[in-house]
Amino acid sequence: RRRYVYMKRGATASAVSGTKRPKAAADPPSERAPVARDAGILSAAAVRALASDLDALPTHVEGCVRLLAEGHTVPFIARYRQPETGGMAPPLLRRIDAASRDAASLAARCDAVVAALRKTDRLTAQLEAALRAAPTLAALEDVYAPHKSKPCSLAERARALGCEPAAQAMWRATIDDSGLSQALRAAAAGSGARSSEGGTEAALREGTQKVLAEMTARSPAVREAARGALRRCALVKCTAVAGKLSGSGSGGAGAASSKKASTATAAAAASGGENFRDYADFERPLSAVSSHAWLAMHRGVELKLLRLSVAPRDEASVAAAVARACPPLRSYSARPGGGHRLCLALAEGAAAEAWSRLLKPSLAREVQRRALEAARSEAIECFAANLSPLLLAPPLRGTAVLGVDPGFAHGHKLAVVSAGTASVTAHATVKPPLPPRGSGSSGGGAGGSRGSGVHDGAAWGEAVRVIAELCDSHGVGAVAVGDGQNSREAQRLVAAAIAATRRGGGRLRYAVVRENGASIYSASDLAAAELGEVPLQHRAAVSIARRLADPLSEFVKIEPAALGVGMYQRDLPAKELGARLDAAVEDAVAAVGVEVNGASPSLLQRVAGLNRKTASALRAHIDTAGELSSRESLRQVPGIGPKTYVNIAGFLRITASDGAPLAEPLDATRVHPEAYAEARALFAAAGIGSGALGQLARRGGGFAEGDCARLRALAAAPAPGGGAASPGGGRAALVELLCDPLLCGDPREQLAPPPQLVASAPRSLADVRAGDVFEHAVVKNAAPFGLFVDVGVGSDGLLHASELKKRGSGRPVPTVGASICVTAKAVDINRGRLSLALHPVWCL
Repeated sequence: RRRYVYMKRGATASAVSGTKRPKAAADPPSERAPVARDAGILSAAAVRALASDLDALPTHVEGCVRLLAEGHTVPFIARYRQPETGGMAPPLLRRIDAASRDAASLAARCDAVVAALRKTDRLTAQLEAALRAAPTLAALEDVYAPHKSKPCSLAERARALGCEPAAQAMWRATIDDSGLSQALRAAAAGSGARSSEGGTEAALREGTQKVLAEMTARSPAVREAARGALRRCALVKCTAVAGKLSGSGSGGAGAASSKKASTATAAAAASGGENFRDYADFERPLSAVSSHAWLAMHRGVELKLLRLSVAPRDEASVAAAVARACPPLRSYSARPGGGHRLCLALAEGAAAEAWSRLLKPSLAREVQRRALEAARSEAIECFAANLSPLLLAPPLRGTAVLGVDPGFAHGHKLAVVSAGTASVTAHATVKPPLPPRGSGSSGGGAGGSRGSGVHDGAAWGEAVRVIAELCDSHGVGAVAVGDGQNSREAQRLVAAAIAATRRGGGRLRYAVVRENGASIYSASDLAAAELGEVPLQHRAAVSIARRLADPLSEFVKIEPAALGVGMYQRDLPAKELGARLDAAVEDAVAAVGVEVNGASPSLLQRVAGLNRKTASALRAHIDTAGELSSRESLRQVPGIGPKTYVNIAGFLRITASDGAPLAEPLDATRVHPEAYAEARALFAAAGIGSGALGQLARRGGGFAEGDCARLRALAAAPAPGGGAASPGGGRAALVELLCDPLLCGDPREQLAPPPQLVASAPRSLADVRAGDVFEHAVVKNAAPFGLFVDVGVGSDGLLHASELKKRGSGRPVPTVGASICVTAKAVDINRGRLSLALHPVWCL
């Protein structure tokens, strides 16, 4: 009863049995609300190993760990503490941060294991030293494994019969055949059995082998040898569950009628599992299985459509590796003479049993689990890599934008946002006639024929008129069309409306904009607060328009995982995916910077060092007290203390309103306030006056080449005027920052071309022929096996990874949002697939 009450109060059964897991530590604070952490969590050996892995100096790794422990954010460290970190980029800094957190988890688990062993009187000084020296959680569990107790195992039953002493003596190879026989007879006598009973000694020999097999399987050296041998010759096999991928209706009916089948399983089975046919008879070496294949097979297993297994291609070689690593077998095999035949036979049997009964199933599961974890990690990194260029896409400034949210029966929703403030000035709904079935008009549809976009009727003409009038009356300079369902028909309608405007098209163009997450945003509390006077059904159109006007400011309002730039999102761990994508958003916001007076709370809270509460307080302070006139004014905002100010000041810009000069022109630059004094001294020494700095703050960009040359000449000289060095520790880093061509203003407009705008009606997949050239194709998504490219036909084409190898040596791998030139290789209208190749001109 005490045990039951103890468990009810929060302990687990494993805690009572002595195998307690560590109490879950509180989640580490977010980068946006830093709190000092333990700086000494990484050991010296861990620092050296991490430095070798990152190709960095140990002192730089130690400096990074210390700065993170002091509560500084990754963007702040990457930009303003380069001398202490060796100029590490944010991805490397985040790896060090993750290593620190992993080390904390390892230390907590080690403490729990040591406490459990001490409680059961199994802890020795040598064992504790081995546990403390374990570099990873897997190594720690391998060291701990021989000392766990399993009451129901065959070895524990043999121990109850008294087989433990003989097995321990054999493990140390301190016993021969005669000694083993004596030990077994003593065990039989001790257990109350009579030697005259048939099979008693044979049963004890078998029990000794069971104990020895368990000791062999739990040996860290043996497990590592078996693990390595299995990885080298592992074969991954995937087969279809009988009747599930048959393509007939019977499989789907059986799945739907099963009580255990989920809705998703029944739906997948009912459709014949078409997406999993490539894995119905799949067999490859472990090293040849790609990450997306692992994720696809895992999803098929979850849907109960596939069976997945990992087994050695050459089982004898793995068994031999186990035998070579088994200590008693190695010892008895090396001894000459015939007094150890019985011991040798038992050791051989124990090694074989350790592999076949204990190691083979557990290591097969481990190999499969680790491969799946690696595939998930790669998918998460791919997701983050695709997200960054989407957020860094250049804005479309200086013009009003019309957003079009395509629809079917309820029509297309329209909304106009103004230039500059992106406030809503008009909204409407048009209901053109629905496209005929099979015309390929629904977004991503593959069907259709040439000329399917021709429409007649009053409804079509009225829709064209409404859109044209909105463009004319509100000075619309660009139209953003969502890429969702019925997007093709909406694009045809917009193209017709552009031609019908008073300008006859003129410079008015449209662009297809990623629609993912717009519906989620339109129904959110944030949208209700921002667009309270806009009807719910038109809020998605507002979001689409703003995504073209300023992608970063709008995309940060949506959970990154909802933006649809990854693969197998539902199969990825939500917490890890969310943390990685939050880091990608944070790095993108830090790279661009934020104009603090015009930023929304959604954008402000993505600044490293701010959270939702402090961002809302900052926005409220600006709304009530007026625009901030300097970065120093940030200190007056409630909730922004000295540490937060240091972290955020360099990433919040103050720009002049109505052309008035700034009191401090450096507030419009990427220079941190802590370095203002040294920056002014450098300007004075280089002959750069305050007027030049003020002009730079107004126009953006960087200093002229002559000014930069004079500044670089001062990098190695003593501090001008004998002034103190900046807190960052390096004048060279400050000089390089001052010479950055992106020192002032929004860097997105200088790093990438403006969005691609068109005026013509879209084509369908049926219009495409092999050899067709698409000069301004846009990369929509990236995966390890290739790029998905929008060529304007409703179905994204696949540019296989093998094609990317043909690009010129000076061409980087295209990222999401990049414009490339491709040609059509093959068209499969029935399956809606388009295969692409890089155009030879782009490969030069």
